Amino acid sequence: MLKFAVSVLFFGAIFLLTNTNGFFLHTTPKCQVAVYKGGKDFGGEKIMANKTFVPYLKTVGQVAKACKVKVFVTESYKQLKTPNEFVLSTELPLALGHAIRFNLQDPKGGTVCNKLCMTARSWKTIPEATCFINGVTKKGIHFKEPDLIYDEKVTKLSAADAEAAKVGTQKLCAPKVKPDKKG
Repeated sequence: MLKFAVSVLFFGAIFLLTNTNGFFLHTTPKCQVAVYKGGKDFGGEKIMANKTFVPYLKTVGQVAKACKVKVFVTESYKQLKTPNEFVLSTELPLALGHAIRFNLQDPKGGTVCNKLCMTARSWKTIPEATCFINGVTKKGIHFKEPDLIYDEKVTKLSAADAEAAKVGTQKLCAPKVKPDKKG
């Protein structure tokens, strides 16, 4: 009798796992964007980044330290109003959590190169800024003028894959909305 009960349980478990597409072992995808606490090499806005972008941010911090600058973040992950909202290709890395917009400061918080400086390409005449931009690009981090640094993951996606990644990320990371309790 015990053998029969064990056999029924065993085959029942196999039946449930195979006929429910692994429902019992299935994990729900989670938002991969989280706060990155960059330490004293970063300032400005709170950095929201995809977990796969964090190693790049650590490299950015190391380069900033070596160049004696502080990365003042002006923008990071961008939550859209709707997941299907149109995004320019230049803004896509932000919508995926794979980029930051920034200015450069000295270690005490004084301006080294702000948005105007970055836009005018004056960073090329400032040794600390040149050190930083050249340093991050040598480490494989992309720099898009005037003030965007991002990883290569976005550049390797086709247009359709990039759109799918954007929609997926935006859906998973959208704030949870509580239903109205009327009545």
